[in-house]
Amino acid sequence: MNINHPPPSDKPSPAPVGAVERLLSRRSGPLGFGTGLLHQIDDPASAVRLLRQAHEQGITYFDTARLYGEGRCEGLLGEAFAQIRGEVILATKVGILPPARDLAIRLKGKLAATLRRLPPLRGVVPPPAIRWPEFGVFDPARMQVSLETSLRELRTDHVDLLLLHECTLEDVRRAEVLDFAEQTVRQGKARAWGVAPAPDAMLAIAASGSPYGDVAQFDAALHPAFACSPSLTITHSCLGTRFQETLSRLSQDAQLKDRWSGALGMEATTANVAQGFLAHAIWQNPTGLVLFSTTRPERLRPNLDAATLITTPEQAAAIAALIAAE
Repeated sequence: MNINHPPPSDKPSPAPVGAVERLLSRRSGPLGFGTGLLHQIDDPASAVRLLRQAHEQGITYFDTARLYGEGRCEGLLGEAFAQIRGEVILATKVGILPPARDLAIRLKGKLAATLRRLPPLRGVVPPPAIRWPEFGVFDPARMQVSLETSLRELRTDHVDLLLLHECTLEDVRRAEVLDFAEQTVRQGKARAWGVAPAPDAMLAIAASGSPYGDVAQFDAALHPAFACSPSLTITHSCLGTRFQETLSRLSQDAQLKDRWSGALGMEATTANVAQGFLAHAIWQNPTGLVLFSTTRPERLRPNLDAATLITTPEQAAAIAALIAAE
């Protein structure tokens, strides 16, 4: 049995259904693949191959954004899955635009970098301008352009989920933002919509009672404090700062490593501790999805195995206590 595709009777269904049922029109979970690191793979063919390997090993849900890789990650997804679009669930975002990548800007930057390698010109030619993403892009005209660009890059006529990227409470309260999101669903360009804010903004949005679609995507560290659940919860970054801090402590503390090994039921290697963090995130979000990211094909199987790591509430509590430990 494919552990990332449990039988329907074994996987709780979020309620109410509606838009979420349309979103998850293909079985998914409990793990999805986040593409925020995908552009770090130098060879595009290798990145496409990694995506296909993830799908072959059971992943159907893939999360991306216009921002990721300055727009390149959506194109990699499009290349990987254009021929099997019906077998994958694609989520992307509007609200943050990557730096401009038009030919003139790229050539100018490349020329400046090349000339500065020549000692006589190093002090004469200014360094290439630093290009920054543009945040808070929630006016309907530019959201529409962003969405159409995403569809073109993804080689599809619709996304399964459209998220408002790092939106604030003020953003979701604006009628034109809600109208755009709902119209996108009515037009069939998205099956569902939701929000992907920073933690503080997510808490403010949830507490406000303002509508924010059917999906909330936020940092896994927020989950215990999140009282108002949407129809579908997606968490991310469980292998972030706390995980890296834990690895650092494990390298210096033999007793802590023994406690982790006991909780995991196996040696506390980097890969196994990562499984523990992923398993904890899944345990906290049993009817939702948990995103993970990797650039290494050999990490796919161990990450997917996290779905079956925790077998008892006692084990879940032991791992949770270790993760929470300072």
